Amino acid sequence: MTLVDYVRTAMTNMGFRQYKSNVEFAPPSGPAPKMETLEAKSVDQDLSLSVPEYKPKLKDVKPEDYPTPQKYLDGAEIPTYYVFQSNMVVDEDLKPGMLRQLEVDKRLTLPTRTHIRFLITGTDVIHSWAVPSLGIKADATPGRLHKIHTFIQREGVFYGQCSEYCGTLHGFMPIVVEAVAPETYAAHARKWYRE
Repeated sequence: MTLVDYVRTAMTNMGFRQYKSNVEFAPPSGPAPKMETLEAKSVDQDLSLSVPEYKPKLKDVKPEDYPTPQKYLDGAEIPTYYVFQSNMVVDEDLKPGMLRQLEVDKRLTLPTRTHIRFLITGTDVIHSWAVPSLGIKADATPGRLHKIHTFIQREGVFYGQCSEYCGTLHGFMPIVVEAVAPETYAAHARKWYRE
């Protein structure tokens, strides 16, 4: 059995298809070539280059050194973070124009043209906070924080759902994000997030 036949047999046994070719492989004729051993020789050369050393300029920055926006100096409340409960609207409470099993009683309202950071976690089992139209899918794992960032460029309503099989009510966990102008968001936050 030649080497070519052995390789073909081995590939056939591993599940590869055997293709017929017009080219015939002939085994090499004559004695086997001699293998030479190469010895590594060390070459002592001075390869040092003079590279100027770069040291970044560092300085201690305190929170007081950052500029505070004028509206907060005028007495506006500085926002922190918001936590609230949002539940799916049941079939009996649906109004015309609402999407069945995707509408919630309290939407998450976010400002457009603003850098937003989400801290996502779970309290019972693993969930997945997914809003595909915003390009967001983050696992909500109990005991861990998942930090993601987003920047919404246009106003609108974005729908999503829990996309991790999390239990019997997995199909009833919609997410609705409503993106509004920053001015509208400021008025909305003053009214709703104080509760």
